[in-house]
Amino acid sequence: MKRSPLFTLLSSLGIVAVMILTASLAAWIGRTALGSFDAWQQAFESAQPYLRWWRALLYGALFALWWDLLRRYQHRPQDRRRIKRIGTLGLLLFICVELTRL
Repeated sequence: MKRSPLFTLLSSLGIVAVMILTASLAAWIGRTALGSFDAWQQAFESAQPYLRWWRALLYGALFALWWDLLRRYQHRPQDRRRIKRIGTLGLLLFICVELTRL
């Protein structure tokens, strides 16, 4: 079943909107709970080593899932190329996210 490009665009925009709303809600809850944005930012800075380990585990798990998909579809060349393309885009996204953190 092939999706229309309009449906794909609208669903992608919907996902982006939900992500932005979730981040805004988290920032608002954090600011409200701690009293000010500066206190919220200081709490994040104190938890930074733990968040670094969490990010490393998350990236490791995503890589393991991608590797498993690649292995699972080794006898289907067209799907394997698609999975490699997704992995390349994911790597580029990872690089962009981590470079913005410098």
